[in-house]
Amino acid sequence: MRKPLIRLVLAMAAALLPVALAAQAQPPRPSLGRNADPNDWEAYFEHGQRLFDRSPAQAAASFYWASRVDPTRAEPLFARWAAFFKQDYGTWLAYLEGDQEILRRANVIENEALLTWAYRRNPFVHRGFEAALFSGLGRRLRWDGATAAFMEYGRGDFPDAAQEFGRLVRSNERNVRFRYWRALAFVGGSQLDSAAAELTHLLDALRAEDAQVVRYHYESKALIEYALGLLHEAAGRPAEARRAWERALEEDLSMYPARAVLARLALRERKAAEAVEHMAQAVEIAPGDGVMQYEYGNALMSASRRDDAIAAYQRALQLEPHWADPYLRLGVAFDNAQEPGKAAAAYRAYLERAPRRQATEIQRATQRLAALAPGG
Repeated sequence: MRKPLIRLVLAMAAALLPVALAAQAQPPRPSLGRNADPNDWEAYFEHGQRLFDRSPAQAAASFYWASRVDPTRAEPLFARWAAFFKQDYGTWLAYLEGDQEILRRANVIENEALLTWAYRRNPFVHRGFEAALFSGLGRRLRWDGATAAFMEYGRGDFPDAAQEFGRLVRSNERNVRFRYWRALAFVGGSQLDSAAAELTHLLDALRAEDAQVVRYHYESKALIEYALGLLHEAAGRPAEARRAWERALEEDLSMYPARAVLARLALRERKAAEAVEHMAQAVEIAPGDGVMQYEYGNALMSASRRDDAIAAYQRALQLEPHWADPYLRLGVAFDNAQEPGKAAAAYRAYLERAPRRQATEIQRATQRLAALAPGG
């Protein structure tokens, strides 16, 4: 288990390469329960969870729709990655062993791109489905301290997992990369300061290695800095978060998720021009990321560049036509531009796709749609 775990930690570095997620065949929408919300990503995700063991192909379809209904979420992207291997354990074993013939297959490369997008959305996404894949190896799985800790993490036993990963790090300095897994366990247990401390120690260790030896692989300190910034932000330390995200960009200018969070921070500080600059660079690096196009539109709206914002929202919807949020913002933009017909069409499209949880937004869109109607 030790070797695969190290390999998967290092895969996070590769996850920041500019990999384009290839267009995949769109499966039919699964039939959900009577009371389930067909516009809610969680309804599809939970449906996929129930199917993962007995029907991974159907689970993959559910996860696909969860990721399209709300492309901001990392969980369904990671689950799609796992469901691919659940359908073929032979490919999973070859993947773990680094079989070059398998790793060069187009469908494996495409599946690996899902990890890229998942980590960009949330570098702390829970890896429970990965633990389930390892469990399926049965007697072929070599049990050691790392395996036990990982399985505890996968089951949600976060305190025990953090303790065991800490023991592994203390027992051998070569195990320093398990600090990332310990940070994941701390995040799962809502111990954000402890997670931040682990990532800080990991970055120090990686930089010390850089000073001593040129390694054969690229280790993404940019991803770790990005993750550290998210922890600082969640703990209410915006200055520390900003510094971490700026360091991420110093490590790797293509690390566009750091641009996006810096843009959000700038918007909160009422620095619209700065936010637009960050998002312009983000969409230049990742033109196929609909979430970035949407956030670019938000920044442009804040900068009073309505026509440019409309174009950005439209690009977002070309990429993510099943996602409700851009339709709402597009409706508001057309409303402000005094284009009632286009505004009404956007509001209707939003209401067709809006999850029930967005009750306030649904009410506002309904009211605006009524006001825009003839005689309204």
